[in-house]
Amino acid sequence: MKLEERLLHAALPLARGKLVERAVIGLGYTAIELSDRRAGVAYTLFEPGCCSYLPPEVSFRQRPADLVLRGLTSPQPLEGSVALAVANALFNSRDLPFLEGDPLELIRPGPEDEVAMIGFFEPLVKRLSRRVRHLWVFERGDHLGPGLLPETEMPVFLPRATLILITSVTILNRTLEDILAQVQRAREVVLLGPSTPMAPEVFGDTPVSLLSGIRVRDPEGVLQAVAEAKGFPGLKPYVEKINLRV
Repeated sequence: MKLEERLLHAALPLARGKLVERAVIGLGYTAIELSDRRAGVAYTLFEPGCCSYLPPEVSFRQRPADLVLRGLTSPQPLEGSVALAVANALFNSRDLPFLEGDPLELIRPGPEDEVAMIGFFEPLVKRLSRRVRHLWVFERGDHLGPGLLPETEMPVFLPRATLILITSVTILNRTLEDILAQVQRAREVVLLGPSTPMAPEVFGDTPVSLLSGIRVRDPEGVLQAVAEAKGFPGLKPYVEKINLRV
């Protein structure tokens, strides 16, 4: 069963009887609010082209959450973003042994570590580069910034890495499973970012050891920030960072 199918299977029982009250698809993030006032966030995966736009008949408002969740397996990227936001509203609000604070303090990088980061997390790059032996940062795209490596180089470095940090956007673009298949000696593999579903039952048979995401505290604030095309700094007043061991 593919990862997106496992996510769907785990989320469906939590969704029954709930409706999607509102959905906002912003430039950076997508946010939804459920009928029980829980809210979730995911990255807005948008690829230029007509197939990326939603057809006129598609609406998420007042739709059953279990039907919207089926977008996790859809080839339509915006349906996937909305579905993952719904899943995150369900998973991330559960009563689980969440750990607050900084994921780096939980994985304790040291001077002997060789770190691979998939997705550019600038604040973490600055901190890690002073603490570890090697830091390799991978990004997608044709025009990479200084110090960034193309994703085609991952097979060279991922097997060497002792710590691996992976953006949860890889769930949406369907690359996470291929990345995890290249893990060989990592003592910690962290899935992180606002798109992270806190669902250890989904990742228990993978190399992922730590989930690092967010829980929405102020749904109205989050939906407004997303509607105004805010990045994560604009969401921070309305969410809390949480971590969970797998």
